Amino acid sequence: MNFRATSALTVMVLAAAVIAGCGSNSVDDTASQPSPAIDATSQVLDPFVDDTADGQQKETVTRIIDLGNERKSPDNAIIAALVASRAEGLWRVHHSGSGGRNLFGWSQMWDNRPALDDGAVADAIENFYAGAESPENAAKRDDPVDYAVAIQLSDHLGGRVYFEDREAYDDNMSYLGTEDKVRNEYAGALPYARAAFDQFG
Repeated sequence: MNFRATSALTVMVLAAAVIAGCGSNSVDDTASQPSPAIDATSQVLDPFVDDTADGQQKETVTRIIDLGNERKSPDNAIIAALVASRAEGLWRVHHSGSGGRNLFGWSQMWDNRPALDDGAVADAIENFYAGAESPENAAKRDDPVDYAVAIQLSDHLGGRVYFEDREAYDDNMSYLGTEDKVRNEYAGALPYARAAFDQFG
């Protein structure tokens, strides 16, 4: 074999080795790449996961949203109403206790009508929205939790006072005994309120 043929053969062998090496690296690089991470935040929260009252939560939420829309209330006022009613009573229009409490946690003594009276439920929601429209409370509407807390603490219908009312009748509501505790409970209700609003708002 002469020198020229030997050189040509050497070049071909080297070229084949380089091509094979590149192909091998490409496969290895692809195999070594990590799989895309699953974004846990993309999972949808079920706001009614603890509804044990045959759909009452959905009915209550729908009513709160519908009345808010009728009043042309801003979205955050509606979400604040959902936050407060979720934190206070899990969206039950009436819940137990020696005094009985409405969906915003107020003692039944402030309304002489039957606990499940349609008008009483509507008035409780309307009263919350009326509080949402006061200038002092509306100034906090950028944050639904602050907004909801402000509305509840400023509600003095019939002379009632938030903390005094929740200490009455031995209803064991100490978890709402201070403003910080109220804010904490309301903050916990916010994701459920947003999810419910996204479904029905």
